[in-house]
Amino acid sequence: MNKIKKATAIIIATAILFCSFAFSSSAANVKNYLLLGDSIAYGAGLINSQDACYGKIVADTNGYNYENYAVNGYTSAAVLKHIDVDFVREGVKRADIISISVGGNDFLTANLIALLIEGELGIDRRFDEIEERFAENFAAIIAKIRGLNSHATILVQTLYNPSKFLFTDIYQKGVNVINGVIRGYQSANPGVIDIVEIESAFAGHAIEYIAFDTIHPNSKGNLVIAKAVLQKLYALGLGSTTEPVINFPGIDTVGISRDSILGILTYFARLFSKYSDIMFS
Repeated sequence: MNKIKKATAIIIATAILFCSFAFSSSAANVKNYLLLGDSIAYGAGLINSQDACYGKIVADTNGYNYENYAVNGYTSAAVLKHIDVDFVREGVKRADIISISVGGNDFLTANLIALLIEGELGIDRRFDEIEERFAENFAAIIAKIRGLNSHATILVQTLYNPSKFLFTDIYQKGVNVINGVIRGYQSANPGVIDIVEIESAFAGHAIEYIAFDTIHPNSKGNLVIAKAVLQKLYALGLGSTTEPVINFPGIDTVGISRDSILGILTYFARLFSKYSDIMFS
C-alpha cells in the first residue's frame, strides 16, 4: 500500500511539475506589443479607443501583451522626446513588436492656411521644411528604439489622405512628403523597419473610414488598419491569423476636431478671397 501511495505521489508531483513548466513556457512565448506615436495609434476617432482601436484588435487577435503609449497631437519631434520618458523607455526595451504611427501632425500643425496658399502658388518651401525635419526626426526615432531594443520588429504605417471633400490635393501633398520619407528610409536601411501600407487601404474610402472629426479613423477605419497590420505580422511569421478578433466593437466619436475647424475656416477664407478678387477687379 505504501509503495502504491509513494508511486501515486511521484506521478502527481511529476504532472504538477510538467504543467508548471508548460505554463511558464507558454507565458514566456507571449509577445509584447507596443504602440507609439500620435492620435491615430492612440485611437482618436473612437469613444472607447483603448478597448477598440486597431492596436487592441491586433493584440486580442494574436494574444499579445498590449501597451499603448501613443499621445494625441504628437509630432515626430514629440515622439522622439517621449521615448526618453522612463515608462516608455522600459516599454520599448521589453517589446517584441512595435507599431508606429507618426508624421501626420508634422504636416497638420505646420500652418495649413499658409500651406494652402503656397500650394496654390506652386511654392514648396514649407513642404521642403516639413520633409527635412521629419526625415531627421524619423531616423532619430528608429535609431533610439534600436539602441534600446535590437530584436523588436518595428512596424511603421504609411499616412493616409483623410480628405472627404475639401483640400484633397493639399492633404495628398503632405501624405506624399511623409510617406516618401518613410519609404526612403526603408530603402536606405533594409531590414530595419517593416512598412504597413495604410495609404492604399484608405484610398477612395475617406467617407467610409474617417470619423466625424474629418481626420481620424472611425471604427471601420480602425478595423482596416488592424487587418493590414495582421496581414503584415502573419507574413513575417509573428501572427497566427489575418482574421481580426473583435472583443469590443468601436463606438465612433461625433465631435469636431481642431483640425476640421481649421479646415472649414480655411475653406471660407479661400471663398472670400476668390470672390473679393472678382468683386474688386
